[in-house]
Amino acid sequence: MKKFFHTIVYLCFLSGLLAPVAPVFAEQDKAPHIKSNSAILIDQKTGNVLYNKKDNKKMYPASVTKIVTAILAIDSGKMDETVTVSKNATLTEGTRVYLNEGEQIPLRKLVEGMMVNSGNDAAVAIAEYLAGDVPSFADKMNEFAKKAGATHTHFVTPNGLFNPDHYTTAEDMAKITQYAMKNSEFRRIVKIKNLPWHVKGWDTTLVNHHRLLWDYPGTTGVKNGYVDKSKHTLVTSVSRDGMEFIAVVLKASTSKVAYSDTTSLFDYGFSHFQRQKISKGTLIEDPAGRKHALKEDLEVTLPVGEHVLKNVSASGELTLKNSAGDSLAAVQLFQPSPKKEASQMAAHSSGEATGSKLALQLTTRTALFFYSGFLMLTALMVMIRMRNKRRRALQRMRRYEKNYTFIK
Repeated sequence: MKKFFHTIVYLCFLSGLLAPVAPVFAEQDKAPHIKSNSAILIDQKTGNVLYNKKDNKKMYPASVTKIVTAILAIDSGKMDETVTVSKNATLTEGTRVYLNEGEQIPLRKLVEGMMVNSGNDAAVAIAEYLAGDVPSFADKMNEFAKKAGATHTHFVTPNGLFNPDHYTTAEDMAKITQYAMKNSEFRRIVKIKNLPWHVKGWDTTLVNHHRLLWDYPGTTGVKNGYVDKSKHTLVTSVSRDGMEFIAVVLKASTSKVAYSDTTSLFDYGFSHFQRQKISKGTLIEDPAGRKHALKEDLEVTLPVGEHVLKNVSASGELTLKNSAGDSLAAVQLFQPSPKKEASQMAAHSSGEATGSKLALQLTTRTALFFYSGFLMLTALMVMIRMRNKRRRALQRMRRYEKNYTFIK
């Protein structure tokens, strides 16, 4: 009986070993606790997402909208032209740089005033100069957003003053900022801390509203914002040790929360991630065993200590992935001939079918081990129970015989 029991225990243990085990990721408890309603952290160079929280949720951006207005002005090639300020621009609500009707100011100066002091009036003056009126400029903004990959964004104003149809997402703002930060003139403007400002009736020095330019080492811009409906919004870029990250936080309850969340994201990013580069000319093997030279450098951003995984499809596409299987970068490694592609696809499909069959067999085998172990354990429990019942019956019989002998 004892030998039978040991056998069953061994089979149950073996079936447990063969069962699938869920993966455990070492970094899962190290991500920061973000209080803002929506947030994202990306690598400016690779575009890889390092952290996200409701990053596709539609939100009101407030003044971070001006990032779009600024890059459109720079891309127009008209930065040295002179703008005549309209009455409509001077009547704009909110934060201003106090423009006067009829005043003539270089477009470059308007962009600087808009980004440093968040001048809503400057944003309207820019929009009217580049497109004739605000609605036409909004069309240009939306066209640009689509080209930048911001597919959940719709702009109505050049300054971010509230409109229910003026919205974006954290992910979209990160993509827009990634594009803008590739422009050297944009980078120069968003890094300005103090800007001498001389207009009719106002002679002062404007101070950049983005606090992290002073308080967080490596900060290179970009823009903060606030309206009552959006609460506090903040887009920031930081560069350290050859790496540059972009953080976006939307709808923070207070300015303090927005800045705290942002620095937490950067602390997390710079301490837990690194770039890995696969150099041009590296030989990479395709499914058929042939090797192809990489035609360009590829870089991806991964957790420290993790190595990039390479996958080459039968159609010749190289995909770089992390350990979770997320696609980080893709490039066409080679162009197969139609005949070779068809045969490789067939072989690939066959391999997938074989792999699926093996996986099914393994799953079935594991299930059988569990089931047989369960049946054996149940049988053992029944046998033990029957043996105990028999033992109790014998004990009762012996007591009866003993009592009967005594009475007799």
